[in-house]
Amino acid sequence: MNRNRFKVGAISAVVGVVSTLLVGLTTASPASAATNECNTGRILTEASNLPSGRYLYLPAYNRSLFLCWMAYGTRGDEVRALQLAVNHCYNTVPNLEVDGIYGDATRAAVRTIQTTHRIKVDGEYGPDTYYAMIKPAYRTVDNGFSGTCI
Repeated sequence: MNRNRFKVGAISAVVGVVSTLLVGLTTASPASAATNECNTGRILTEASNLPSGRYLYLPAYNRSLFLCWMAYGTRGDEVRALQLAVNHCYNTVPNLEVDGIYGDATRAAVRTIQTTHRIKVDGEYGPDTYYAMIKPAYRTVDNGFSGTCI
């Protein structure tokens, strides 16, 4: 009889540990769990599909990584870069005020873009949104929008 109690206790302990691990995995935010928060806008000139004489201005982390995330409340050049990209490349989204504040309008625009590209709709800018979005190409001679989105 003591063996059965031990087996039931051991099984209960294993189920408890597994349940705790699964709850922890499902509550982590996917966009923010694996990446740093964007903290700057950065120019990218090395993209393989970028026409000659053009560059991309994108949200970045620490001037080196483009795989970063932003959400409601983020402020700075990284948000400006996102707002400019939305304004130049997405005619189905109302133009955003380029104010560097990730507020209601920017979150709604990101949700629309996520819906358009059939990715998870959470209103946060993260790696999935980065890869799905089309991005504006700027001219190197005058830093103006070239009219091309890639």
